[in-house]
Amino acid sequence: MLLEKCRALTACVAALGTALMLMISSNPAAAGTLNDLYIWVPDYYGGFVYYHQLDFATKPSAYSVTRINVSNRSCNPNSLAISGGLLYVVCSSGSGGKDQILVYNAKTRAYVKTITGLGTDKNNYFTGSSLIAIMFDAHGNLWVSGYNSNDLLRIPKSQLSSKKPLVDRQVVDSPDSPAGMALDTDKSIWVVGQYDNGIVLNFADSALNQPGTFLGATALSPTPAYCISNDLPDCEPSGLFDSPEGVAVMTGFDGIGHAFVSNNGGNAPAGTLVQLTKDGTQLDTFGFGGFGPPFACPGGLFAITLPTGVNSLWVNDEGYDVANTDCGSSSADQGNSVGRVLEFTAKELASEFGGPMPVEFPHWEKIHASSPGFGGIVIQAK
Repeated sequence: MLLEKCRALTACVAALGTALMLMISSNPAAAGTLNDLYIWVPDYYGGFVYYHQLDFATKPSAYSVTRINVSNRSCNPNSLAISGGLLYVVCSSGSGGKDQILVYNAKTRAYVKTITGLGTDKNNYFTGSSLIAIMFDAHGNLWVSGYNSNDLLRIPKSQLSSKKPLVDRQVVDSPDSPAGMALDTDKSIWVVGQYDNGIVLNFADSALNQPGTFLGATALSPTPAYCISNDLPDCEPSGLFDSPEGVAVMTGFDGIGHAFVSNNGGNAPAGTLVQLTKDGTQLDTFGFGGFGPPFACPGGLFAITLPTGVNSLWVNDEGYDVANTDCGSSSADQGNSVGRVLEFTAKELASEFGGPMPVEFPHWEKIHASSPGFGGIVIQAK
């Protein structure tokens, strides 16, 4: 179990930062040499994937949006990933759809195939899992998290080109109720869970991708290298988590990789981010935000280095600018015109004066979060 695994940890949290209030920037950021920006957003209840396209090379800049209908394949999309020119759409059974992964051509948006969750042992590991997040590791293996089944599932790179890719690895209780996942710069993997209202673990690549067969009765249960939790005794208590969902790793203004975790709050806005930074054998923490704008119910996160050289963190906030938001639990907070996708630069996130400010790039107010759901987004730029 998780408690037993955490007893073997050699690193825990060292420092707790002071929360900073966040403010909206009044000065739109110049696009610089960024020509095109593509923002992919899942619409969980609507059953669509939205593809926002911004062309900054034209004067004035142009904006358009298209969508992929995934509801006709019994999909409530929870998160997205793009690899090898293919769009991977994670579908969750939470609202009547199937637990599955739909694969599309990212350029033509044509349907390619469905990954059903069948394992190499012929068992189906997606059934009833309530899939939520997706990521690709340093080797090109695909990982998804099963919120209800309390596991992480791997589809190896060697299987992804086949017509029916098979699951070959199951990682259990690492942690329970896993949500977001992210690849760190050292190839390790961060996993955010809602167990005990919030826990974040970091696993070395060798712990998750060690040789062997790990499915079902022989599922893998590795020891994390780092652990931070609200209350778990063998992880340093933080008090910073409130139903965390997303995680992304961004190279900061200091050149060091920083993991950011979003506090969604569940059915009431939490409105905060938590920054986790490895410092030797320690983990430094810092909280951003409060009960107010710009954050309300942040979910999926995505980090990218833009062609301009700017490192930025993108936050899918399903409750942004919604009066009395309940973070998508009622119909008033659901739909493709709810919330906002916000961008923060590494420089702003490192600021100690006034708090970080989101970038108001051209047409930014048109990029909605399509709440609720996990809201795992993809950002592309050229």
